Amino acid sequence: MKAALRASLATLVAVAALVAPSAAAAAPTSISFTIVGYEYAFTSTAGSFAGRASGNAGEAAVWNAYVEHDRLGSNPTYVNGGSFGMATTSPSGALDFIRGTFAHHGGTITTLNAGANCTNQQYRVSDTLQNVGTSTTSGGSGSFAVTLTHYRYSLFGHCVIYKARVYGTISFSY
Repeated sequence: MKAALRASLATLVAVAALVAPSAAAAAPTSISFTIVGYEYAFTSTAGSFAGRASGNAGEAAVWNAYVEHDRLGSNPTYVNGGSFGMATTSPSGALDFIRGTFAHHGGTITTLNAGANCTNQQYRVSDTLQNVGTSTTSGGSGSFAVTLTHYRYSLFGHCVIYKARVYGTISFSY
C-alpha cells in the first residue's frame, strides 16, 4: 500500500511540474514585432487600437494599445501617454505577456497625408515605451512606430471616417 501511495504521489508531482509554469521561464524570445490592427475607439485626444503581431523569433501575438495625444493637426502633435499590452505564444506553445507605458512627449504624430477632398488620411505615430515588463522581467524600454490610415468617404457632403488601420513595428529591450 505504501508503495502505491508513493507511486501516486510521485505521479502527481510529475504532472504538477509539467502543468505549472516554470519559475525560470524567460521573457519572449522576440525583441521586435510587426503589428497590424484597427482603431476601435477614439476621442479627439486619444485612440484605442488592437490587433495581431508576429515576432522576429517566431512568436505570434495579440496586442492592445491606448494612446493619449494632442489634437491631430497641432504642431507638433505629441504623444502624451497611454499603455501597451501584448500576449505572446512561442512556436513551442509557451505563453507570456509584454506590457509598458507610452512616454509623455516621448514621440509625435506626424501627418503624412492630410486627405484632401475627403481622401484617406495617413499619420506616422511613434513613441518610446517605458516600464516594459514581461512575466519575468521589469524596467525595460521599447519603441513603437506605426502608420495610421483613416479610411474616409463623402456622405451627403460630410467626410466620414469608416475605418482606421495601423501597421508598423514595436521593439523591446526586456
